Amino acid sequence: MGEEAFFLSQKFSYLSIAFTFILYLLSGHWLFGLLCGLSIIWAVILEFWHGTKKHGLLHEIKETAFALAIALAIWFGAGFVLQTPSPLNAIVSCSMMPNIQRGDLVVLAGGEIAAPQVEVEDVSTIGEAIVMRSKSEVARLKGSLYAQCAQQQIPICAEFIQNPQEFSEKHGAITFGYEKCEMVYPKTGEKKYGPCVGWIEINNIRYYANMSNDVVVYTPKESEYYASIGDIIHRAYIKLKTKEKTYILTKGDNNPVFDIQVYDAAKKAGNLPVESERIKGKVVLSIPAIGYLKLFISPVGITTPEGCDRYFVSTLRS
Repeated sequence: MGEEAFFLSQKFSYLSIAFTFILYLLSGHWLFGLLCGLSIIWAVILEFWHGTKKHGLLHEIKETAFALAIALAIWFGAGFVLQTPSPLNAIVSCSMMPNIQRGDLVVLAGGEIAAPQVEVEDVSTIGEAIVMRSKSEVARLKGSLYAQCAQQQIPICAEFIQNPQEFSEKHGAITFGYEKCEMVYPKTGEKKYGPCVGWIEINNIRYYANMSNDVVVYTPKESEYYASIGDIIHRAYIKLKTKEKTYILTKGDNNPVFDIQVYDAAKKAGNLPVESERIKGKVVLSIPAIGYLKLFISPVGITTPEGCDRYFVSTLRS
C-alpha cells in the first residue's frame, strides 16, 4: 500500500468512526456501536501495519511499547495526584440516570466522602428484610420485598405494587420506607408509577435522597451479586460507623432500591454494605459520551442494558 492509499484508508477509518459514533448517539442501536468499535480496531491495525511496512516490525513494536509506557505513566501519575487507583471510568449501565448517563467518562478522586454519618452497633443483620405493613410484620425475606416481587409473586405483592407507601422494611438498625415513584420515559414522554425506596430511618432520624452527596465507585466482594458486574458507580447515601470500621450505604439514582436490597433468588446472592476500603474514588467530573469509545471495543459495552429507557423520580428529596 502506497502513501496515498494509506492516507485515503486512514481518512476513511476516521470518518467511519465519527459517522458510526454519531449514528449511535442518535439512534442508540447496537449495530452502530459495533461498527464504530470495529472501525476503531481497524484504524489501529492499519496504523500498525503501515508503520511496520515503513520502519520495520521491531521499530513499530518499540514505538507501541513507548506509547503504552507513556499512557501508563499518565494513568499512574493522574492516580497519584487524584489519590485514587482508577482516575478514569467509562459508565456502562444506566443506574445513575438522569444525572450520569451511560457512555459518560468520569474522573475520580480520593478523599473524604460527602454523606451523612451515623453510628450503629453492627451491620451483620442488614441482609434480612423484616417487611412491615403499617406497624405489623407481614414477612421476612432475603434482600427486599421489591426484589422478591420482581422475581416471584408472593401474596402481598399485588398490594405492594398498588400501595407501596404502606410498606417498609427493617434491616437491622435501618428502616427503609417505600413510596410510589414516577418513572419517566424521556424518548416517548410516557410516565408510569412503581414502588421505590423514598427514605431510610436510623436512630429515629429520617433521611431522604440528597443529590449533593458524592457519587462513588467501589469494588463488590466476590461473594456478592454485583461481583459479576464489576465496579459499581452509585451515590453514597449515608455512612454507617461501627466500632471496627465505616460502611457506606449506596444506591443508584435510577434504581428503585438500595444496593443491599438487591437479591437474586436463583443465585441466592445479595450485596453487603460497602466497606470504606473498597471505595476506589468519588466522581469529580463527568464528560458526556466520550466513554462510549471505550465501551464499543469491549464485549459488554455494545448492547444497551435494561433500564436505559426510563428513570425514577422520587418526590421525597432533601
